Amino acid sequence: MKTGNWQATVRNRLGDRFSESFPLKTQARAWGLEMETQFARGGLRASRVGETSFRDWHDRWWDARVVEPHTLQGDGSSIKNHVMPYWADWEMRAITRMDVQSWIRSLIDKGAGAAAIKRAYNLTSSIMRTAVDDDVIAVSPCRSIDLPQIAVKSPQWFTLDQAQSVLDELPTVWRTMCLLGFYTGLRWGELSGLHRHRIDQSRSRLFVVEVNTKSGIKEYPKSRREVPLPPHVPEAPERHIHRLDRDAVVFTTLTKGRAGRLLNDGNWRRQTWWPTVDSAYYFDDDGEQPLVPHYPPHSMRHTCASWLVQKGVSLYEVQHLLGHESFQTTQRYAPLQPDAHKAVLGAWERMESPLTIAA
Repeated sequence: MKTGNWQATVRNRLGDRFSESFPLKTQARAWGLEMETQFARGGLRASRVGETSFRDWHDRWWDARVVEPHTLQGDGSSIKNHVMPYWADWEMRAITRMDVQSWIRSLIDKGAGAAAIKRAYNLTSSIMRTAVDDDVIAVSPCRSIDLPQIAVKSPQWFTLDQAQSVLDELPTVWRTMCLLGFYTGLRWGELSGLHRHRIDQSRSRLFVVEVNTKSGIKEYPKSRREVPLPPHVPEAPERHIHRLDRDAVVFTTLTKGRAGRLLNDGNWRRQTWWPTVDSAYYFDDDGEQPLVPHYPPHSMRHTCASWLVQKGVSLYEVQHLLGHESFQTTQRYAPLQPDAHKAVLGAWERMESPLTIAA
């Protein structure tokens, strides 16, 4: 090719043509051989099952999924609003890569958000992958698709004075919970799913093992981790948990007649967090007393990470502490590092003849 890339082209038994380009000849050859293998494996079925409609294959795929109920609910909404209106009546084998790209373009034109588009695309891609695995189609059309970029929001974090104002304004029973939130960076589900025996006061550690979900307490193997506590912090939960059974959840409901139940995120925000934030004042640099920023509970997690990064803790250590799967997620805090631009500024200062503007 004029671009310097290598193109491989293969045809299935129905005569459909598939092409792909690669920077290396070996990559193009490997792709071609893989495609021919897939066609040989699935070609005998292609004329029969390739006529399956997207709707019919989706229904089989949906019934076979093994995911959490709240995930099903969100996925169902995405498919209903963004996927089915476009693809329902298409034959699976008729959908091409360009058709998928055109669908993405139509979602953008309709004003769908980047995150909603990504979720709809990922679900569609999953449907197509299973169709390839079951020889319904030879190759997935969901490849090399351009998606809109999801804007990464800067983390919202409280200053030390603001965080102290929030703690002081909270009802006494919830101060321990939020103190741990500020010093551990636990997610809401991890904090509200914390069990007594996961707090090791002798070593000033707690262990993230369970998580509180809409479906109840679940084990959390994906983000299991050990979290260190400052020396003064274990004293607070000790006052709170000394009467609890070893396997009890530490933070539960308090309402008379409903005490001891798992916390509900929405209810706790509405009844405890927002009233607290809406009445918590702090002294700013000008000596004024404004309200603390209207940040959600998740900002305790951002606050923990932001404070640590500003004190020189490496992003890799913060990633491990917070249980981020991707380092890219942790990089949101990079601008807060004390030496974030040290090398750049040092280079400018070492220039022998800096640029000037005549007066």
